Amino acid sequence: MATTSCDVAIVGAGLGGCFLALLLSRRGQRVVVIEQGPSVPSAGADFLKPPGLRVLARHGLADLAGRHGLRRDVIRYYHDGDPIQDCRFPDGFLIRPYRELVELIYTCCAMEGVDFWFDASIDDIAMDDGRVEELALSNGRRLRAGVVIGADGTKSAVRQTLDIEPCTVPYERVVMRVATVPLTASIAQLNRLYFSSDGWFTYFYPLSRDQARVFVGLPPEDDKEIFQDGIPALVDALKKFVTDSSDAFDSLQSATWQRIKVSSLRLGAYHKGNAALLGSAAFACHPMTGMGMSYTLHDAEILADVICAAGGDKELLDRLLSAHYEPRKHAHGQLIDYGDALIATFRDRDAYLAAFRPDLHVYGEAAMPATELPALQPI
Repeated sequence: MATTSCDVAIVGAGLGGCFLALLLSRRGQRVVVIEQGPSVPSAGADFLKPPGLRVLARHGLADLAGRHGLRRDVIRYYHDGDPIQDCRFPDGFLIRPYRELVELIYTCCAMEGVDFWFDASIDDIAMDDGRVEELALSNGRRLRAGVVIGADGTKSAVRQTLDIEPCTVPYERVVMRVATVPLTASIAQLNRLYFSSDGWFTYFYPLSRDQARVFVGLPPEDDKEIFQDGIPALVDALKKFVTDSSDAFDSLQSATWQRIKVSSLRLGAYHKGNAALLGSAAFACHPMTGMGMSYTLHDAEILADVICAAGGDKELLDRLLSAHYEPRKHAHGQLIDYGDALIATFRDRDAYLAAFRPDLHVYGEAAMPATELPALQPI
């Protein structure tokens, strides 16, 4: 089978990969997105906080993304059943199922001529002198690209090829489960996040006009006991600290619960030569921050500027990635540290409130610009 050539190959068709593909194609780059699944991924967060909405707004997508989503402006926090604070978002935040948001960006990509290769996993990545030369896929196709982006998740094949070791720390003290349930009046009224001094938390929020999402975090020893005994045991446990969302208890009886693994992930480097990492291939923070997707959108924006500024010059690309993309480790590290602090303190009301940072929780990184990034200059 003949080898295909393109300007940029993106491995992974999640939100970060699709958004980067859209930005690059709009600026004349020939882009191929490789996805091992039959369609865009469905697993991901449902929230876009103000930093992510600002990124979409800079590229004319905020209204489109919000058209069928839900806007909220406050989250109420409880400890052992008592409300302890409201976190307010002056500009609001968006709730929209992850798959819907990715499909929206994917549709925009298709209109811009981005080529998507589905059901295509990586068999081999050929390197030469520290740069990616060619991708060999499981379906026999081969691809040569001037730039390769690994947006292929926590087990990134691109990252493994670049020999960049991840530092992964599982949040083993809390097991997380998630279910989709019918929307109730209390959930439609307000997003509510409950903590208990026994090491439990649960989050109720609307997902659409008729559905809601429920997250439950609990100690590993309780998880085994509760989910073996069945949903009545879960509801009994929640009744001990969930107060203003009791109308949701009946809907939990028939819920299907999915266990999800949550870990932090840090890297010492985000690129090597002509290849870079994006999204959960580069970093992962605890979902309590609610900021992972928003930071990834901004990362994609920076990568698009860098790739276009390099103009196909591989040496210049390496230098620009070092100067403008590698510093993202600082912002990501701050967010990961914040997530670690939240998960470590939620049992204790005063400790949690002391760890809570409205600036990071609402606005994200203080340095995130409100206007279009200036054009990068060669260095």
